Amino acid sequence: MASKFKFNWGTGIAIFYISFVIAMLSFVFWTTGNNRDLVTDDYYAEELVYQDVIDSKARAEELVGKVEINSEKGRIEVRLPEGMTDKSIKGELFLYRQADKRMDTRLQFEGQKIDYSFQSERIVIGKWTVKLSWTSDGKDYYYEDKIWIK
Repeated sequence: MASKFKFNWGTGIAIFYISFVIAMLSFVFWTTGNNRDLVTDDYYAEELVYQDVIDSKARAEELVGKVEINSEKGRIEVRLPEGMTDKSIKGELFLYRQADKRMDTRLQFEGQKIDYSFQSERIVIGKWTVKLSWTSDGKDYYYEDKIWIK
């Protein structure tokens, strides 16, 4: 004689609790395996000087012309605004990779031109945040944009 399985309130509650525990354990194991790097190691110190960044951004927006960035795997080209022509420039291009901070790259540049080209094996396909800062004639300028390198 075959026994019949009876589904009643107690069985339903037990199935619900077991499913809930399995879901919670799965979530805990999934979250512990994810990378939880902060955006920056010195977040609070950088926040205190952010007004300088705001001022530098405003100065860059007031220039004649705009920053242009062209990119492809392994290479990035930066063109500063026309207002920087024939001026002594010293700056830094910071490529921030949100998915993996080990891929972050800082590239320095200096000269009296507005076109700069950078090559690096660290510039890989994906989404990047470009932070461009430069100084000319004692004034700081800043530009930030998100790009997709193909």
